Amino acid sequence: MVWAMITGMLLPGCRKFVQVGDPETSLGTATVFSGDETATAALMGMYSRAMTAQGSFLNGGNSLYPALSADECALTQASPGLEAFRDNALASNNTYIAQLYSSAYNTIYNANMLLENVDRSKQKLSTSVWRQIKGEALFVRALVYSRLVVLWGGVPRVITTNADDNATKGGSVPDSIYSQVIGDLQGADSLLDITYAWAGSGPPERTRPNRWAAKALAARIWLTMGHWVEVEAAATAVIESGDYQLEASPDSVFLKGSREAILQFQPVGNSINSAEGYSYLPADNPLAKPAFVLDPVLLAAFEPQDIRLPHWVGTKIINGVTYAYPAKYKVRAAFPYREYEMVIRLAEVLLIRAEARAQQGRLDDAISDLNRIRSRAGLADLLTGVPQTDILAAIAQERRIELFTEWGHRWADLKRWGQADVILAAEKAGWKPYAKLYPFPLSDVLRNLNLTQNDGY
Repeated sequence: MVWAMITGMLLPGCRKFVQVGDPETSLGTATVFSGDETATAALMGMYSRAMTAQGSFLNGGNSLYPALSADECALTQASPGLEAFRDNALASNNTYIAQLYSSAYNTIYNANMLLENVDRSKQKLSTSVWRQIKGEALFVRALVYSRLVVLWGGVPRVITTNADDNATKGGSVPDSIYSQVIGDLQGADSLLDITYAWAGSGPPERTRPNRWAAKALAARIWLTMGHWVEVEAAATAVIESGDYQLEASPDSVFLKGSREAILQFQPVGNSINSAEGYSYLPADNPLAKPAFVLDPVLLAAFEPQDIRLPHWVGTKIINGVTYAYPAKYKVRAAFPYREYEMVIRLAEVLLIRAEARAQQGRLDDAISDLNRIRSRAGLADLLTGVPQTDILAAIAQERRIELFTEWGHRWADLKRWGQADVILAAEKAGWKPYAKLYPFPLSDVLRNLNLTQNDGY
């Protein structure tokens, strides 16, 4: 009851981020942060709001839209707003763009609100609760910004709840965003424990970030920045913690309680287990097409013996036509929940470390990491003694197959490797280089004269 009351009172919901007023004066947060229970309830409210709407920034949006923008997915039914992602022909008035962008900044607002108020109320909270709330809020803010910069480039860097100031923020250069993200993650690393905090009954679940999650996300960011030594150090700490292991079967990877999960987000409020499962899996009706199908070029990239193909790709035949769709998640809707939204998992961290090792010339070590992924997929080990270029190509192949339709990894990879223009121009008619960044929502550009629209829009 306390959790529901605080969530409804404190958080801004669907209002525009820049229109949200000061929480201390308008929403009574001095009372909310006067004790451990209500302050923790406010923290839980941040996750609840982020996970309420399907396709929002942290609830499926970062998987579906970039998968369409890259070379992973296509639609089976007409939807102009979604087809614009697939055709890389987005406009600034696209409704999905506006929803994705605003949900990201609403979550940032909630994280900033928590950060400001736990520091104001530090003397009223136990040390453990203060550290937990601050660490988790820093992590979530870092997670959101780390994907905003991939999708939009130089976004406004908003780190307070001051509405007047935030409303006139111009875009920041991507390097400053990444510096902010790394700083937040270092703060989270220093505050969070290696164990998982858990507000429910039963054994703790991996649904709130711990220190290893902060290190894993930092490794992802360092990889994007090309800081190979830092990448390897962070990834190795996670891998050697002993807390995570690859699931033996691909079918177990995305279950709640997966031993591979470093962080999952728990669904809220209905029978939908994950936004990905609900979006990608077809309805039970025999004539219901999957809404999204996998690109034939991606399907052709699987090696013949790869067990990920039959386990992670579903097929449905309707009127003689075979539709192949993403089936990493197995549950479209069910309660009790059986699957959670995967945010970071061990397989990604192994691939991150493999790339960092290969870039440093540690080729045999890179192959060792790759072979752990390939072994689970039923594939033969790669041999040592091959050139660095071949190993980097093998890493790109494994990232494409292991991480398809997850968190926009393919879209981000094509851009950071400098391959987007060549690969997507060959895949899609009318490809334009400026499409590597999404347009800022028209309403935000019109309201904020300091926000410059991305080129081409």
